[in-house]
Amino acid sequence: MPTHDPAILALATSAAGYLATVTVLALTAIAAPTSVRRREARTILALLLSCGP
Repeated sequence: MPTHDPAILALATSAAGYLATVTVLALTAIAAPTSVRRREARTILALLLSCGP
């Protein structure tokens, strides 16, 4: 029976949350109805991915 380490669970939960946030922002950057929303989503996505604006 494997043991469940709380640190691993916390890391996995954080990684899943980060990936979900990046995915939603990427979809918003593509499908937003206005150019302002697309630009804002691209800016935030660039900050999260550390690409720089």
